[in-house]
Amino acid sequence: MHPAIAKHDVAHICELLFSSAAEGLVVVDLQGTMLLVNPRMEELFGYAPGELVGRPIELLVPQAARKAHAEHREQYAAHPTKRPMGIGLDLQGQRKDGSTFAVEVSLNHFELHGDRFIMGLLTDITKRRAAEAELQRVNAELEQRVEHRTAEVKAAEHNLREALVKEKELNALKSRFVSMASHEFRTPLSTILSSVDLIGRYNDGSHQPNIERHVVKVRSKVRELTAMLNDLLSLEKLEQGQVQCIPEDFDLVDLCIELLEELRDLAKPGQEIRFDHRGEDRRLFQDPRMLANVLRNLLTNAMKYSPEGRTIVLRTAIEHPQAEVQVVDQGIGIPAEDQPHLFQRFFRAGNAITIQGTGLGLNIVRRYVDLMGGTITFESRLNEGTTFTIQLPTRVSP
Repeated sequence: MHPAIAKHDVAHICELLFSSAAEGLVVVDLQGTMLLVNPRMEELFGYAPGELVGRPIELLVPQAARKAHAEHREQYAAHPTKRPMGIGLDLQGQRKDGSTFAVEVSLNHFELHGDRFIMGLLTDITKRRAAEAELQRVNAELEQRVEHRTAEVKAAEHNLREALVKEKELNALKSRFVSMASHEFRTPLSTILSSVDLIGRYNDGSHQPNIERHVVKVRSKVRELTAMLNDLLSLEKLEQGQVQCIPEDFDLVDLCIELLEELRDLAKPGQEIRFDHRGEDRRLFQDPRMLANVLRNLLTNAMKYSPEGRTIVLRTAIEHPQAEVQVVDQGIGIPAEDQPHLFQRFFRAGNAITIQGTGLGLNIVRRYVDLMGGTITFESRLNEGTTFTIQLPTRVSP
């Protein structure tokens, strides 16, 4: 003991500590009756001095938890230890006016004159809980911002990867175009040049049949070059999203007849193009120019990949709300291993490498059919021919 503190002063000092403590202090007997309460305890719960003494401790517990509290108190009284009360629980105290507030309670026990008592130290943690809630809110907001930012970064990364892939595809497309153009354009240009030279020699009037034959060759090769350039221009417009379906009312049969007249000069010797329309209904509300491009491509392919003397058939039918168009040839067919790749850009089947073409036509055809809201399928057997079938809605929205 400090020499400045006399033994008789200890009791007075303990009384001062009890009365001036910043936390609530309460002493109860084993039956839970409050025997001693400090002023801070009375202040926290809104009771007048001396109003709590002699009353049960459950008075300070919310009504819904009083029964459970009494059971826990009895268990503690049977096996008392120094410990916090309600570990992991959200403890509440109830004021005289019925309001509740968050509390933290520590328990201890002592014996006096052979009797056991329980002492509780109670702290109002309302501000701490509010601070914790605010911290949780801030953390949740930060996590949400991090998640949002992470999603933005991932989206940007995804867009960048897509842009890089598209750039690679574009570079590959350019390389393949240069390779294709240098090869495919050279043959018809050489033929044109040769034919023009020969025409220049046949200038005495006696070689008219030879002149006409070479003029036909020139026309044919010019058309081939025009078709290749049209494919490339169409692909560019499709890639840039500049192609739109512009529907109008038109006669499907008239369109097909005009197209066949245009293409007859391209037929090989002995090739016949037959046209068959089933049913009386002939009108569609579709894009006639787009459909004409599709049929022109399929029919020129049928002539190109069919030998001389073979028949090519164009069939049409309208059964609302669908129209069906078929192009049937008796040509070289498509190898089974090449069929899954048929609509890819620049793809050429293994048995068609030596035949003039860009490998773009069917890719463009499918994209046109998609724009018209339709589907395209095909059946093919090697050396037996190919049938392309297009299903289109008879009326497409503008």
